[in-house]
Formats: sequence, structure tokens, C-alpha cells
Amino acid sequence: MTEVFEHPSLTSAATRLATLRAAAGRIGAPDPVAALRHLDCSPSSIRTSASAIDAGALAVTSAQTEFRAGVDRAETGGSTEAFGTWADTVDGQYSAAARAAAATAALGVRIADRLDELALAVSSEVSVIVSDADAAVAAVLTGDRSAEVVSEVSAACTAVIRTVQEKVASLTALSAELEPMTTPVAQLS
Repeated sequence: MTEVFEHPSLTSAATRLATLRAAAGRIGAPDPVAALRHLDCSPSSIRTSASAIDAGALAVTSAQTEFRAGVDRAETGGSTEAFGTWADTVDGQYSAAARAAAATAALGVRIADRLDELALAVSSEVSVIVSDADAAVAAVLTGDRSAEVVSEVSAACTAVIRTVQEKVASLTALSAELEPMTTPVAQLS
């Protein structure tokens, strides 16, 4: 039975890994399909969220513009200096929030693109690994337990897992970009 993943390329990879998975199960090797779960993602959902955040940034920018216009009217009407200072603070918070939302949206798009690239790369690399191990997989599935074929199937499973691990490890740079996004940029009160 083929497993369904969020990313269609990983579903395709799981389909190609079905016989390797079956052979792995017979010899006690790691499940290569399970490794794909570590990279499963839905770039389209991330892009949708990024688009919603970007729309929110535009709404904040619009609110900031309206607020600034109101402040300018109030200041020219003879309001106190304290009001102007407060208004400048709030205006700065609007600006910071809009910039943060736009940066978050842009990062979301970059993350979605990178995850998409990684899933496609894993799918492609898995095809080569499976193809290279076809004969050994077929032998194990027909009952051959010779050291050579068992070793080749086990090595193929390990290669799939290593491929996924390398792709996941490459996400470190993007996760470092996410860290600053966890702190609120403005404390509106």
C-alpha cells in the first residue's frame, strides 16, 4: 500500500520505494518510506499563509497611513507636544509591524520554495537509489538472503535515509532566519 504525503513528489517517491520497503521489512533494514516523513511538507499551504501575512502587512500599512494622516491633522490643530510624541511612537510601531509582516511573508515564500526544491530533489535521488538496487530487492523478495543482496538492500535503505537527513540538515539556514520572527516587533497597548 502506497502512503500519501502532503508533497506529491514524496508520494511518488514512496511509490517507487514500495518494493525496497518490502525487501527492507524482510531483512530488518530501516524503512525508507518512513524517512520521507521527515521532509514531508505542503509548500502550497505555506505559500497561502505567506500570502495572507502579506495581505495583513498591506492592511497594517494602510492603517498606518490613515493614522499618520489623523495625527498630522491633530498636530496642526494645536495639540500638545505629548500627543505628537505618543503618535510618533504608535506610528513607529505600525511601521515595524508592517515591515515584520512583509519580511515574514517573504521568508514564508522562500521556505515554501526551498521545501519544494528539497522534496523534488529527494524524489529524484530516491529514483536513482531504487533503480540501482532493483536486482537485489527482487532477489530478497524472492527469498534470497545471501550476504551480498541483503547488504545491497540495507545500503539502499541507508542511502535513502541519508539523502533525507542531508536535505533536512540543509534547512538550518532557514530556521535561523525564523528565530528573529518569534519576538514581537511592537507592543501595542
